[in-house]
Amino acid sequence: MYKILLKILVTVVLIIFLGLLSLDPILKSFVPEYEDKEECLSKGTLQLICNLQNPEDFAEIPGEDALIISQFAGLAELNEGSTKTGTISRLDLKTKKIQDYDITFIEESGLGIGEENCMPFKQFYPHGIDTHNKLSLKESNKFSPFLEEAHLLAVVNHEVVDRIEFFLFFNDDIIFSDNPNRTLFWIGCVTAPKENTYFNDVVIKDDAGGFFATHQYDKDWDFSKLELYNTFKWDTGYVYEWNKMSGFNIVENSEGAWPNGIEMIEETLFISFRMNGTVASIQNGQRKNFKFRNYLEGGSDNIIAKDNQLWIAVQNTDLGGLSCMKPSQIQCATPFSVITTDKSLNVIKEYNFGDTAFGGLSVVYPYKDELILGSYKSDRIGIFNIND
Repeated sequence: MYKILLKILVTVVLIIFLGLLSLDPILKSFVPEYEDKEECLSKGTLQLICNLQNPEDFAEIPGEDALIISQFAGLAELNEGSTKTGTISRLDLKTKKIQDYDITFIEESGLGIGEENCMPFKQFYPHGIDTHNKLSLKESNKFSPFLEEAHLLAVVNHEVVDRIEFFLFFNDDIIFSDNPNRTLFWIGCVTAPKENTYFNDVVIKDDAGGFFATHQYDKDWDFSKLELYNTFKWDTGYVYEWNKMSGFNIVENSEGAWPNGIEMIEETLFISFRMNGTVASIQNGQRKNFKFRNYLEGGSDNIIAKDNQLWIAVQNTDLGGLSCMKPSQIQCATPFSVITTDKSLNVIKEYNFGDTAFGGLSVVYPYKDELILGSYKSDRIGIFNIND
């Protein structure tokens, strides 16, 4: 009973404080302001690729020097209820050129990917993505003889009820004569287990399209509730596992404050918890935590596995990040870091960035001597040369 009363008291104090914070210019001084650097110009620290919409997540294209880019619709609760539809694009890592994919719907592919009777989406609001090199092949006349060359793409889609969309895609040396453009072939989907499920990221676990996905928080929570839970680092979500036989199940020991990016190396699952500065690894139900920030120093967003190393995008934002959420604001120069670890979560290297014309870091991909940087709220991709 005492603990319940204490929580109520703390909640009331927090609400009063936040109310004063919005009214009193003196109290506002506790919240740093980050400049909105709208002009997309490369000025030394980063080379910039411009004219994008929130390039939030990356996924490697097998066998090519290229990435698939999720141009994110945005978080409605952090953008006064507004989101835009998004796109999926391809970034050529050699030329730094970006090309949007066409989408073709194949409703009866015969591949058995996704759940039965899941219909094509009406609107596309992409968020986290992942690619997988191989498929569990079944007989199908839609793509033969090219299926052995196909890769699988999974995309979080924030429709009215969240979904995971599945696409086939092919390397550049596979060209369909009736469509010379780069194309994603929609072959199925999986609808979230609840109407208020809010997926953030997805990782494909097997050739049959089984996956893990982070449920970040309940979709019907308003901003004040999210901020309250985040301030006290209370659990907001967990990780789902899905396969065709058993459907959705919650992964044991996966609960935490704002589960965000997710990745796999072999049988180990890695999850970033945005609001408590922790990355966790889970294998056979056993969890190990790597704590690298306290709440006010920010936390990690997406994780990318490359050559048995993890590349972790870290937002160093304190409460000043709240000043960057106006719909009119393209991005703001919040500080960020890139941390790379081995698969045991031992730190190998850390890169820190301060006042740059970039935005809130959400993903990083290593390519030769470069770090390719993406953002959940920005119109640009940044490229950092680690030898400079």
